[in-house]
Amino acid sequence: MKVYKILHKPTGLYFTPSRGNGNLSKIGKLYPKMPSLKWVECIRLVVGWSNTLSKKDLAIIKHFGFKPDERTGGYYIDTYAHPPIDEWEIIEIK
Repeated sequence: MKVYKILHKPTGLYFTPSRGNGNLSKIGKLYPKMPSLKWVECIRLVVGWSNTLSKKDLAIIKHFGFKPDERTGGYYIDTYAHPPIDEWEIIEIK
């Protein structure tokens, strides 16, 4: 049985539907049918306050060019982005 994931090539993260944690994750979602790249035209990016940033958070910050908060020096990001379709790839998982 073929299953698929949607990969964001610049960050190495996968698209996943989410209600509160953003749409990029290290694991992603498996799709039993070929997904549509229309799903990734608008994605939610979330990076919460933390003393240490995860590799996922660092990849998001670096690729999308976010700057730290001027007062605290930390990051709190909860925004939407419209990355180009050519940054995405549908991959088949065997």
